[in-house]
Amino acid sequence: MPTTPKAETAGRARRISQPTKLALKQLRFDSTNPRIVELVGKPPTTQADIRDVLLGGDMQARELVPSFVENGYLPYEPLIVRPERRNTHVVLEGNRRLAALLSMQESDDPDEQRAFTKHGLERVPCLVFLGDEKDELAYLGLRHLSKTKDWSASAKAAFVERILQSGRTLPHAARITNTTTNNLQLLLLTRRLFERAGEIGLDLPTTSAEGEIAFWHLGDAVRRTNTKQYLQIVQNEDPLQQPELDETRFELLLGWLYGNVKTREPKLIRSIRDIPDLVRCLAHARSLKALENGQSLSEALEELQAAGANVTAHLERAKKSIQRATGLLSDLDETGKEQVQQTVGELKKALDTFKRALSD
Repeated sequence: MPTTPKAETAGRARRISQPTKLALKQLRFDSTNPRIVELVGKPPTTQADIRDVLLGGDMQARELVPSFVENGYLPYEPLIVRPERRNTHVVLEGNRRLAALLSMQESDDPDEQRAFTKHGLERVPCLVFLGDEKDELAYLGLRHLSKTKDWSASAKAAFVERILQSGRTLPHAARITNTTTNNLQLLLLTRRLFERAGEIGLDLPTTSAEGEIAFWHLGDAVRRTNTKQYLQIVQNEDPLQQPELDETRFELLLGWLYGNVKTREPKLIRSIRDIPDLVRCLAHARSLKALENGQSLSEALEELQAAGANVTAHLERAKKSIQRATGLLSDLDETGKEQVQQTVGELKKALDTFKRALSD
């Protein structure tokens, strides 16, 4: 009988020890932590580099210090750590808290020094993870990709890359993270396109709320068939490699989504709700020409609506022609009826073709 995700999760839970206290000097930052990789673009090389990343920029680990000063380290959420050589442990969960504690330990602020000593913060509650790398990846994936502790979309993509780089397949990554293969493929494709944007000089935000919005705007656009066809995307069999696409059109799409810093053209969409309208315009020559000529999204939609009105007019004329022909059926002889039957068959085929095109 196949193992269910819940059963797998329960099994992995048994690979975590009971709480224990470890000294700060025994703890090391995790250089493969997706949030850290997301911020610096690649695994940092030193522990000092990681601490600087966590204390500055978007992470702002020092924000946790007032709570530690007031309350000490509450035992309800211990650090999750993995044993390493020479009696040290790598922090899988809680790198930001570790950075805050180390900054308190080294602080010149007398209040922080007194609180550090008073609360005994040189040793903190930890749960030691006893599983292998497969168990670790599964635990982190279930926790952050499909469960309670959410990473940003870009950080999730970085984590999926880590799973694939460990030699596992995308379906395997989907199983151990309880996520669909299609969702993981979209995360990776969007991350590849973010990289491609940087290569053509259009750096997009990847961190903070702005970065999360930017990631999902592009992801929502490229998941749609019209966008893929417009960009002429051919995905690489290896999702860690760049797809083939029309780079000129890709730059235009980025400009419509975010604005173009090189040409100083403003973005066309105000929120993710505008993306379906933008994508609809990509599939029609008149509305697409309006976009490529620098017109607004509303102007492109007017062209789309005009094209729809033309189609409706053609159908109305066809309907009236059939109605007039119906009144003439009584005048037909046998030869005429055979000709009409043949024409009706051709009309049915034409209507089926029209319906299929309408549903695409």
